[in-house]
Amino acid sequence: MQKVWRRAFVTLLLVSMLTAGCLGVGQNEVARSGDDSADVHLTVWYTFAAESKEEKVFLESIQSFQDLHPNITVDATLIPYDDAVNQFKTAAIGGEAPDLMRLSSDQLGSIGEVRVDGFPLLEDLRPHLTPAERQLYDVQALHAMRYGDALYGVPASQDSLSLLYNKALFDARGVDYPDATWTQDDLLAAAQSLTYNDVQGLALPVKSPYWWFGLQAGFNGSLFNAAGEPSVNSNGSADALEWMMNLELEHGVVATGTQPEGMKNQFIGSKAAMVVDGPWNWATYKASRLDVGQALLPLVDETGERIAPLVTYKGWAVSKQSAQKLASVELALHLSSEDVQKSFALETYTIPTHRTLSQDAEVRNDPVLSGFMDQIETGTPAPTTRAMAQIYDPLVTALEQVYAGTANPQEALDGANAELISQIAELEQAATPPSNQGYRTVSVNFTTDQSPVYTVFLDDEYHSTLTLNQSQVLQLAPYDTCMSDGAEMMYAPSALVFSANASYIQCELTGMIPGNVHNVKIVGDGLPVFEAAVSTNVGDVVPKTGDTSAVLFALGAIFVSLVALLSYGRAMDIKAGRVHAKSAHIYIAPAMIALAVLTFYPVLYGFWLSFTDADATRLGDQSFVGLVNFIEVFTASGFLRVTLFTLVWTVANVVAHVGIGLFLAMVLQYGNVRGKTAYRTVLLLPWAIPSYISVLVWKGMFQPEGLVNGLLGTDLNLLADPTGAQFLVIFVNIWLGVPFMMMSLS
Repeated sequence: MQKVWRRAFVTLLLVSMLTAGCLGVGQNEVARSGDDSADVHLTVWYTFAAESKEEKVFLESIQSFQDLHPNITVDATLIPYDDAVNQFKTAAIGGEAPDLMRLSSDQLGSIGEVRVDGFPLLEDLRPHLTPAERQLYDVQALHAMRYGDALYGVPASQDSLSLLYNKALFDARGVDYPDATWTQDDLLAAAQSLTYNDVQGLALPVKSPYWWFGLQAGFNGSLFNAAGEPSVNSNGSADALEWMMNLELEHGVVATGTQPEGMKNQFIGSKAAMVVDGPWNWATYKASRLDVGQALLPLVDETGERIAPLVTYKGWAVSKQSAQKLASVELALHLSSEDVQKSFALETYTIPTHRTLSQDAEVRNDPVLSGFMDQIETGTPAPTTRAMAQIYDPLVTALEQVYAGTANPQEALDGANAELISQIAELEQAATPPSNQGYRTVSVNFTTDQSPVYTVFLDDEYHSTLTLNQSQVLQLAPYDTCMSDGAEMMYAPSALVFSANASYIQCELTGMIPGNVHNVKIVGDGLPVFEAAVSTNVGDVVPKTGDTSAVLFALGAIFVSLVALLSYGRAMDIKAGRVHAKSAHIYIAPAMIALAVLTFYPVLYGFWLSFTDADATRLGDQSFVGLVNFIEVFTASGFLRVTLFTLVWTVANVVAHVGIGLFLAMVLQYGNVRGKTAYRTVLLLPWAIPSYISVLVWKGMFQPEGLVNGLLGTDLNLLADPTGAQFLVIFVNIWLGVPFMMMSLS
């Protein structure tokens, strides 16, 4: 009987795992809306720090949008920046993605290939924005919001590193302030002069790839070649890496083991005369009452090129799953508007992307904003690609190898480049999403009258320009589909360029509202060449989520697993003769529900996924592949090393947790110790403190400038050494786990 129930239990769970997904299959929904009076509710996720000036300005801009649109209600939710992409993916799987999300250009690159129900996670904004609206933004900033041909965001800010310096420390040592003529040798000489007592000349995390990118460009290296292939080991790259490492390892002008957070603290505490940092920390430095100056990063003597820091962009993206895309696009444009960007710039030192603000008197007269805007002009725009999103892990390993002396710069970068190429080769290319031709677009065509310029008006407002002038043509993919005599028109910042002697032009005009009639007029040399009332009835496509939604997890787990668990328990009661304990199952039902929802179904479903080709590019759409994934894991180059450390970790933690926990429990339970309550309370503190906080504290204590080295009078940097780091994580985990074991055994 017992075996029968066990088999039934396992069978029911497997049936739940394999069939629950079928409940969620559905067709795509088509939404049609042009009604501005209907009540609309939008959800927005933002990544500004809590209680920061950025959050304050953002929430004020949300309120101003609601004042302009009384029928629209906006709920704004703070999401940690580092976890934003993962949370967005998870929400998209369950059909709970927000309408609007703040994302950076590199985050766009990491999710550009992800699909749910065959659709990307983000809405392509090309049909939504008119050329007149796109022309408001810096050309490169707008281009950074593209993944492939699609436009996935409206750019709201940009940033890069620059050279900041403490004027008081420069004055005290009689060193001239940095200027645009400085070379990297001048920077090093000044840093050496400013390094004295407990003050370092420069604060810079030499093991961070982000700080190396600008140096690589200055030494004529490149992250990717013209074909978009990885080239982190290109000519000059190793020289740049060696020069950066030598700042700490040879010249000693950078404190040992400096990390980004430690770098900021050194500068705030006047323990570093210079720092290579971005505008995001300027308000913190200003609040610390430092007299800070800013200068362009120096030139490189060997190449004559300026150190060109990576320029990254942030903007507002609309979810493909949003049922209110028209309102969401309006909100994205508002949050990226001139007024909102100006408020961010003047109040938070956020560098704007709106073209008019680059010449705005208030913005330009601010030395911080103008200084960083000048630095950005010399920077290297970060490519919005999956390769760029993958680049950090191989480079972190390479920089660690050079820092530890286990490889020279060229060898380390060669290895990183090979690893990056391998990672990219393993990435699967997502299928082209289904087309929705005609959504928010109409097709117009006209015969030219030999005018050099044609201006397009939509409902008597400027829409776009078509020109014969080819002087400003850019080598970027056009945003619109326009043909002159059958040839695709070229793209310029403020116009589309048609060919000389073109006789016929056909264009897809964007920015239409489905169901509304729009008046389109195209004017040449003062005379209309086209005028008509046009409309589109093509509605929006909202993808349905697949078989991995939270609802299906709950249905499959609660119903089937709970029935199986309670049935199994009932069978055991009958076998043991406990026939009058029917009500007992009511008391254990909450625990059974928790087990079903949080343990059995997720574990078994995850086990099933391990036999499929499920990955981030096809969320909720996978096929059975057998043991392929297991073979790949077992044959991976690092499998034995990782497995060995896992065994060491397990044995060390289990022995220490049980041994030390049992010893302390026996001492406090049976020992003749005074103040047992006080001791027990103190020993429980590691368990009471949130693990996240404890880890941050321990990490800070083991930094080169942390408490441990301060007490011992050493300069140990165990976190920089792989073996040392492994020892520390085992030690900290023991510290966290012993109190729980002590209480359990008491």
